[in-house]
Amino acid sequence: MTTKQLSELPHPAGRIPVLGDVTSVDRHKPTQHETELTRELGPIFQRLLLGERLIVVGGAKLASQTLDERNWGRALVGPLAKLREVAGAGLFTAKTKDPLWGQARRILTPGFSQAAMRAYHDAMSSVAADLSAQWTKHPTVDVHQDMTAATLEVIGRAGFSQRMGLLGDTGQAVTGTEEFLGALGRALTWASESTNDLPVIGPIREMLSAPGRHRDVATARRYVETIIEDRQRAGDVDTSDLLGLMLSTPDPETGATLPLDNVRDQVLTFLAAGHETTAALMEVALYELAANPDVADDLAATELAGGPEFSYDEVVKLRRIKAFINECLRLWPPAPGFFRVARTDQDLGGYRIPAGRGVFVLSLAAQRDPEVWGDDAHTFRADRFVGERLTASSEKYFAPWGTGPRSCIGRQFALHETTLLLGALISRFRLHLAEPAAALSMRERATLRPEPFSIVATPRR
Repeated sequence: MTTKQLSELPHPAGRIPVLGDVTSVDRHKPTQHETELTRELGPIFQRLLLGERLIVVGGAKLASQTLDERNWGRALVGPLAKLREVAGAGLFTAKTKDPLWGQARRILTPGFSQAAMRAYHDAMSSVAADLSAQWTKHPTVDVHQDMTAATLEVIGRAGFSQRMGLLGDTGQAVTGTEEFLGALGRALTWASESTNDLPVIGPIREMLSAPGRHRDVATARRYVETIIEDRQRAGDVDTSDLLGLMLSTPDPETGATLPLDNVRDQVLTFLAAGHETTAALMEVALYELAANPDVADDLAATELAGGPEFSYDEVVKLRRIKAFINECLRLWPPAPGFFRVARTDQDLGGYRIPAGRGVFVLSLAAQRDPEVWGDDAHTFRADRFVGERLTASSEKYFAPWGTGPRSCIGRQFALHETTLLLGALISRFRLHLAEPAAALSMRERATLRPEPFSIVATPRR
């Protein structure tokens, strides 16, 4: 079969000469719109804007092909590239060729080992206890607000030995957290929308928004610098948390410690990406539990019968909760896609992808592909992952954490945190939606996260 050229790729209807596929642009919900286009146009298609061609890969089998590190690599394009303006050379936004990326990765890897997870467990448990106490007093829950608070507190207490002032005892908490969250939220929205903006209009909008964006970046960086300065002022050289590792641990290869401006970038990255993605996952999970109380009742009666407080080893054994979490990640991955670049000429779905050409792998679509996930691929099924073990070579594409050496370093941290929080909450409360007819609506601001909604938490005992 003859390999086709990129110009022959399917594209949305309504293409306009010179401008291209401007009628198919959705700057507010770009990846959800592209998922709809995948159903219409097939597993690989193009979008053309002023001569710039975006190749979207939404089929599971083709998406799996791009995970092969021998033939494909990571490309820093899209919202992540935009976020370099905010997070600088943090682990997610640094270029792989930047020596500081490798140095930070080597220094921080021990901070996500099993031993480190055991050390963080008590701090995570304290957040679960504070959240449960708050729900007992105030059973109508603003899920977005509380998951933002809980996930930031987990990162602060476990990763930086610092309370963030959003849950429980606010004494000794860092100040300015609310201002930081506002600045961060606006920066994330800008990164998503500006990447998917219309030609001509986009650059004008970018120019007008620049002063406010620069103020937000300055606010976020000042907040993080305060956390670092407080730690240095205290003379605390403990390396049992992430901040201690970054401030005091030499790189095993070079012997150098991280410069302070890079420590700032890493702390900002963990606060931003760590809390945003885990909060998104928790919100999807709580929605599904509140919309389907029988699922939560079943988990509470079987796997969680010994709760609501769990040791580290008990959390590790909560396999059905982890299967439930994987189904949340499958349907609504917080990172809905990522870019891959061909190392050499590649054949992808019968089209020639030349070396150096990037493609956008749309996980949101590939993880819902009925060809590999079955006719119920678009349906939430809590037990779908029970007994299922997926690897990078599996036909059932599942890559919510990214792939290769640039995959999420905090994966085990986020999984342990989410499993512990859900286990504690399901054990203590029966959940239902405050508005039973409310459908789950997702917004995009570099991540895929539910629009704010409320649930009611009723004590089980």
